Amino acid sequence: MSDTTISFTIQGDNEGYVTFTCPYCNSDFKLQAGEYQNEEEPFPDLFCPYCGLSKEKTGFYSEDVLEKARELATNYAIEELNKAFGKMARSVNRKKGIIKMTYKPLKKVNVRELKENDTQEVEFQCGNCNHHTKILYCAGASKIFCPYCGVDI
Repeated sequence: MSDTTISFTIQGDNEGYVTFTCPYCNSDFKLQAGEYQNEEEPFPDLFCPYCGLSKEKTGFYSEDVLEKARELATNYAIEELNKAFGKMARSVNRKKGIIKMTYKPLKKVNVRELKENDTQEVEFQCGNCNHHTKILYCAGASKIFCPYCGVDI
């Protein structure tokens, strides 16, 4: 069995930011897609800008991203099943026997496009690592943590 890679793109907001969700406090924040995908500066973990807790970066994918990944994986599995059963039906029906096989191909699920909306977050730049984040910043908020290095911004 071979590995299969399914990839997709997310259209960022007007400034190139994409939404992530903290797995601990469930708060949303945005990161610049170019900084997040920069292969020259790999990072294994992210920090939540609100609660400061860290986890591997894949643990911060938003529910919309996870749902799209499930939809694409479901469609891939449906394609593979349709191919396998179609091949099996052709093979069985070619032989001159009493057994005939018919099947109705499975229908794929609808996959929606992901596009970020422009919202009212405030942009911050970390003085330590120079990365950017956008968060909903309320008056009186005491700490904002850098999602990349975890320091208090």
